[in-house]
Amino acid sequence: MTTRTHPTGPGAEAPEALESRLAACVAAGDVDGLVGLYAADAVVSLPRGREAAGSAAIREAFAAALAAGVLGGDEAAVSSRAVVTGDLAMTTSTTADGRVRTQVARRTADGRWVWVRDGSRLREVEACLPALRGALAVA
Repeated sequence: MTTRTHPTGPGAEAPEALESRLAACVAAGDVDGLVGLYAADAVVSLPRGREAAGSAAIREAFAAALAAGVLGGDEAAVSSRAVVTGDLAMTTSTTADGRVRTQVARRTADGRWVWVRDGSRLREVEACLPALRGALAVA
């Protein structure tokens, strides 16, 4: 796993670009980059009705998933789109096997986009749970 600073800053220039940024971060093993795609107060759904809330918990969940080698490959989106209303957007991505993931993004004060709710990306990734045992809340 690596960490690095992204010259373009956190998030993405458009909500539909978040998915490709995520794929690049997964490919690079870039945990900081992954966390930067989410707002500081974001919530990511995990298996068994649990959630990673906030940057520290999201960092732990993605670090565990990357360490277990369960992100990428068949998880990569083949299409993604966004429906934007003001400073909010619903983003969806579809994988090659037809799974659809949905997230909610918001525009930051500097005009970039970050996810605030991710209800499906890590929902079936059991590897996320052990490292977060004490930091999880039941949904």
